[in-house]
Amino acid sequence: MRYTSTARKDGRWWVVQNDQHPAALSQVTHLSQAAEHQREAIAFVAGVDLSEVEVEVDPDIEVALLELLASARAQRADADALAANGSANFRKVAQCLQGEGHTLRDIGTLLNVSHQRAAQLLDERESSARR
Repeated sequence: MRYTSTARKDGRWWVVQNDQHPAALSQVTHLSQAAEHQREAIAFVAGVDLSEVEVEVDPDIEVALLELLASARAQRADADALAANGSANFRKVAQCLQGEGHTLRDIGTLLNVSHQRAAQLLDERESSARR
C-alpha cells in the first residue's frame, strides 16, 4: 500500500505525519530518515505488515523552492542527456576516423583529447556493440 506523509521542520527536528493515518507521527533529525520511520509508524497505526507499506514523504517547504528544485532536476536531466549524446557522437567520429586509417594520436588531436582517451572512446564503442 502506498501512503503519503508530510514533513515539517520544527527547530532541529523534522516532524512527519501521515496524511491517511494522522496518528502515525514520527520525529527525525534528518529528512533522509523520514520514510523509514513513517513506514514503521504507519504499519503500527494501520495494523498492517511493514512489508506492505510504501511511503512518499513530501517536505513542507516554500512553493518557490519546490518549483526551483523541479526546474533544476529537469535541467540536470537535460544536461545528462546532452552529455550522453555528445559522448556517443565522439565515439562515432572516433570510429569513422579510425576506419579512414587515422592514428590514435591524430584522432586524439582532432577530438581535442589525449590519444589514450581516443583509445578508450574506440574501446567503449566496441564494448557497446558487443552488448
